[in-house]
Amino acid sequence: MRCKRWNGLLIGTGACALLAAPAAGDEAAGSVRELSSLSIEELAQIEVRSASKEAEPISRAPTAIYVITGEDIARSAATSLPEALRLAPNLQVQRIDARQYAVTARGFNGAESSNKLLVLIDGRSVYSTLHSGVFWELHSPLLEDIDQVEVISGPGGTLYGPNAVNGVVNVTSRDARETLGGLARATAGEFEQTLALRYGAPLGKDGAVRVYADGFRRDDLPGGPAPDSDDAFKGWQAGFRGDWGAGKDHVTLQGDLFDTDTGGLSGDGDRGGNLLARWTHRTGADGALQVQAYYDDYRRRFILVDDSLQTFDAEAQINARAGDHHLVVGGGLRTTRDRFINNLNGFHLDPESRRLWVATAFAQDRFAVSPRLDLVAGVKLERSSFSGVELLPNLRLAWHPSERTLFWSAVSRAVRTPSRIDRQLVFLPLLAQATGFRSEKLVAFEAGYRGQPGPRTAVSVNLFYNRYDDIRTTEFAPGGVLPIRLMNDLKGDSYGIEAWATQQLAPWWRASLGVSTLHKSFRLKAGAVDLANRASLGADPDYQFVARSTMDLPHRLQLDLGARAVDDLNETHVGGYVEADARLGWRAADGFELYVAGSSLLHRTHEESSDLGRGQRSRRSVYLGTRVRF
Repeated sequence: MRCKRWNGLLIGTGACALLAAPAAGDEAAGSVRELSSLSIEELAQIEVRSASKEAEPISRAPTAIYVITGEDIARSAATSLPEALRLAPNLQVQRIDARQYAVTARGFNGAESSNKLLVLIDGRSVYSTLHSGVFWELHSPLLEDIDQVEVISGPGGTLYGPNAVNGVVNVTSRDARETLGGLARATAGEFEQTLALRYGAPLGKDGAVRVYADGFRRDDLPGGPAPDSDDAFKGWQAGFRGDWGAGKDHVTLQGDLFDTDTGGLSGDGDRGGNLLARWTHRTGADGALQVQAYYDDYRRRFILVDDSLQTFDAEAQINARAGDHHLVVGGGLRTTRDRFINNLNGFHLDPESRRLWVATAFAQDRFAVSPRLDLVAGVKLERSSFSGVELLPNLRLAWHPSERTLFWSAVSRAVRTPSRIDRQLVFLPLLAQATGFRSEKLVAFEAGYRGQPGPRTAVSVNLFYNRYDDIRTTEFAPGGVLPIRLMNDLKGDSYGIEAWATQQLAPWWRASLGVSTLHKSFRLKAGAVDLANRASLGADPDYQFVARSTMDLPHRLQLDLGARAVDDLNETHVGGYVEADARLGWRAADGFELYVAGSSLLHRTHEESSDLGRGQRSRRSVYLGTRVRF
């Protein structure tokens, strides 16, 4: 009955679209056509900000960076942000159950161990002080509003601070002035249904505002490494964004509210909201001042556990040019208030609630040594009331012998600062506080090439060698007796290669291929015994292949195919797998689209996570959809 109701809604939305299609907003439809027609050379010059916190073409960014555009997401089978991140060949995505994901770059994947990836949504950091990871189920942005996702694999501590150890994911949404008019989207499948509405309107002479609402329902997945559980998930997210300004000044104000129901006990689920304001003032062709502040509040309730976090963050940044020097200087202040109450078992935080303060300052200089050679040097200083002072430097060289070729190398230091669980989780007489737990440390060496060997080909190749120290272990107290404590007695190395290429096979056909490899070698320090059997290292494949094909066919048809091959998770029972996704879309009229899409098409179910407490099996999913712009 539920599926029939959603199918009826889908048909109704399509019927309304046919009536509204003649009045479809030209601006919205035109922007999609423009992006999808970008040439390989234009894609190589896409503007990014994550690499240096200032706008620059990706061809000049001396880091391992991959860009997922809004059009890439629209033409994929993804219905959530974590699924859209599978498009990046330098990320590893594991689905744990119907609502939870683990996402990493360069290893350490798993529900508890994926704590070395910093994620930003429109400049708002979304990691949790509880365990330094990301609760992906709390973030359901409207996918049609996403401008692009910039994925950096490798440390970004100098610009972004602790926890930007193995990578940075920066999700940015479109300016409200680019989303005028209305949009409706509905999808209906056997196991998942979504419905989204958005409307944007001009506001004054040089401004606009949009509002949106996005709802979803996902059925529970079958049991996998963990016993079958009721992990069905439904909820909604709604919000707004306004943009104003012309000439030198630009102001953005945006916010979101969300509420989800995870089943289980009455009242279980997630809810919260955020509000962000940003002012940018241009001081010249190469200069700008940016001031940003946001407030974020969420609460998670599940099986007698209550976890909440309130965050206030304010920061300022100055971009300037002095001769051959491009400078980025900034600083900020963040305060968080958390609360963790566990009535399920004896594990608890002591104290159960705490306010933390973090102050930061950073500076980075890109110096033109010669017309073809740049030296980038930067450092970040952070002072935390919880973990003390950290110094995070980086040094990069960028050599561009031609406009189509970039060679770069880098050495960087990054850390993951202690979370509340690391230091203050208690269950006496079994587990005691670890007040001496230190930051996990990384020194990374990287080198890469990005270029266009031909007018129809773009290639990026990145090599890395990482040296880790003070990785988390679980050990007995001295003498081999209880209580146990979390300590820092793992160290080791990892190395690998990340490469991807895009080829324009014909004016109507584009293909891409990406590969990432990872080899890890870790060892315990002298005298240490890890009772958790190196669980903090996560479970990672040795390799991953990602391939995509995008075709614009006659009669306004679009066919998009994707495949991924993932090696088995080392030292676990989870084997490797090969999966495929596909999407066939028909633009029946300007502003009106029908499509059928499917993911995990090659197998009815498959395992991705080795989590023995939560891991369920991913399942084949096929759905019908319609998207209307008016």
